[in-house]
Amino acid sequence: MPTRTETPGPAAALLAVLLSGLLGLSVEVRANPEMADSISPYLRLHVDDPVQWRAWDPALLEKAREQGRPLLISSGYYSCFYCHVMQEESFRDEGIARRLNEHFIPVKIDREVDGALDAYLLEFQRATAGSAGWPLNVVVTPNGHGLTGVVYVPRDGFAEFLDRIAERLDADYDALLDLARRGSEELSQRLREGEAPLSAGRAGRLSEVLWSRLEREADDLGGGFGQSVKFPHSPWLRAMLEAEQAGTAPGWVAEFLEITLDEMAGAGLRDVLGGGFFRYSESPDWNEPHFEVMLEDQAQLSWIYLQAGAHYGRDDWVALGLENLDFVKRDMALREDDMGASARPATDGFRGYASSLSAVDEQGREGGAYLWPTDDLEAALADHPNPELVRARFGMEGRSVFELGYLPRSGAGVAALAERFDVPEDRVRAQVEAGRNALIRAREARGLPRDEKVLTGAHGLLLSALSLAADHDARFKDAGVRVRDWLLEVSADPDRLPALMGLPEDQAGVATLNDYAYVARGLYDWERRQGGRDYARPRALLEAAWGRLRDADGFRAEPEPTLPGMISQRFHPAVHRPSPTTLILRLSDELQGESEALTTAFGGYDRRPGRALESEPLHHARLILWLEGRD
Repeated sequence: MPTRTETPGPAAALLAVLLSGLLGLSVEVRANPEMADSISPYLRLHVDDPVQWRAWDPALLEKAREQGRPLLISSGYYSCFYCHVMQEESFRDEGIARRLNEHFIPVKIDREVDGALDAYLLEFQRATAGSAGWPLNVVVTPNGHGLTGVVYVPRDGFAEFLDRIAERLDADYDALLDLARRGSEELSQRLREGEAPLSAGRAGRLSEVLWSRLEREADDLGGGFGQSVKFPHSPWLRAMLEAEQAGTAPGWVAEFLEITLDEMAGAGLRDVLGGGFFRYSESPDWNEPHFEVMLEDQAQLSWIYLQAGAHYGRDDWVALGLENLDFVKRDMALREDDMGASARPATDGFRGYASSLSAVDEQGREGGAYLWPTDDLEAALADHPNPELVRARFGMEGRSVFELGYLPRSGAGVAALAERFDVPEDRVRAQVEAGRNALIRAREARGLPRDEKVLTGAHGLLLSALSLAADHDARFKDAGVRVRDWLLEVSADPDRLPALMGLPEDQAGVATLNDYAYVARGLYDWERRQGGRDYARPRALLEAAWGRLRDADGFRAEPEPTLPGMISQRFHPAVHRPSPTTLILRLSDELQGESEALTTAFGGYDRRPGRALESEPLHHARLILWLEGRD
């Protein structure tokens, strides 16, 4: 899954060319027995691999030093299609397992559990290889410096990668370890340079730079950004929508938002039968999605459709935002048996929502739960009076772009169907709804694996969306109250906010900067939309974030970074999820009058835009527009 591209620096580029990993001594390492009981289904997925995986523990660096072997840290997540593919092709292969077990300490992490470590490994991979994604495999020296990495490659390519590393380190162990150290230091220096403040003149032109870059990246025909792989990039869309609401956006933005929201809603990026957005599309027309469904995406896109619908008077967008949250409540809500024996539901029995739905079905097929082979389609509509009308409505005619079958999408409209099939429009609507229900009933029998982790931060994002939905439909107030009450429960001691909810403290992990930002914002949004003024908890969470995660250089992603290159930053980027520092700064600004601690912390923070905002304005869009609005 590609992310952003960067130009490697000289030492980092040399690192990427020479690299490959550490001298390996053949020392037997047993797989971590705790992986079988891990709260992560992604880690449990790998328990029976011949690779002797270990769950991440900073103490493994000491073991690496003792054994003279590097770590190979492999990061992914349960709903990721190519993570499943790489497991089947490589991690279950005996030859790959032998290479990994002999020359490395293999470490498997869930990117949603070890989010700060994953973010650092992604940054390293972008800097040395130009792009990054998942599954991500990075060789890390015993001193904690990234050496080289690779994302998904087929089995033979991965074998060559491992062999090349082992050979180079066998010959040049000390030199390569020194090069890894210098490459890590160079990456840290580049990040530091990106924090260097701009001149007043260049800072004053940041919004022009941002809008120019957005217009250049915008696809004004198909919506979204870029001309190949398409992600929604919700933070960027939200920044544009907020500028529209404030009356500060350029004239082209309204039409671009309309095209984008309409295209994403009607094309293959959205499950038009049951609701929910897939993570991204391989094609620029949005019609070739990878089928993972992430809770954080549903929360952000629901908010955008609800807010845009209200701003532009588009009732259909409002309805879509509500439908998306209905999908979350119906298909992502957890049952007791999802959470395991050690899980603790909230006091009222609420168990939260799954972090994601897998792209791979129970038979190992990508999109198998969503795609319709012709035989399955005919069987599902066998009792329908007009199956061809249903197929036309959901675009399931002609040749499918997927080998497995048709992906339902928005096809012909009601008026066109009425004319084509010579049926009154009211009967068309009834027949379409009957067909939709028949397809959903048939699809329910297929099953869909879920990642049952309950992510604290994602529930903060969800609460922000539910706060808008409750204004439109009272049934979402109950859902919002349950999410709010559980977030209040788990944040009773802000200094001990967990990363995962519903688990004993020793399994719940330590909250990251994202968790603090998203939960504080969600609780604040809910209270404000409900007309209240009790901001004590979001204020306490902000104070804890300032106290626990801030240092002289900015904010750390987690309280105690585990690798030397995981440095603090004044402004964290936003690509697919909101920037935590932007949220913390904006909310601290709103609440500083109610807290002396926030007033002092916010007032003393260096908010001068740095060079990174100029070089990567899209990743800091909301920050740039907020800073401009304060001047």
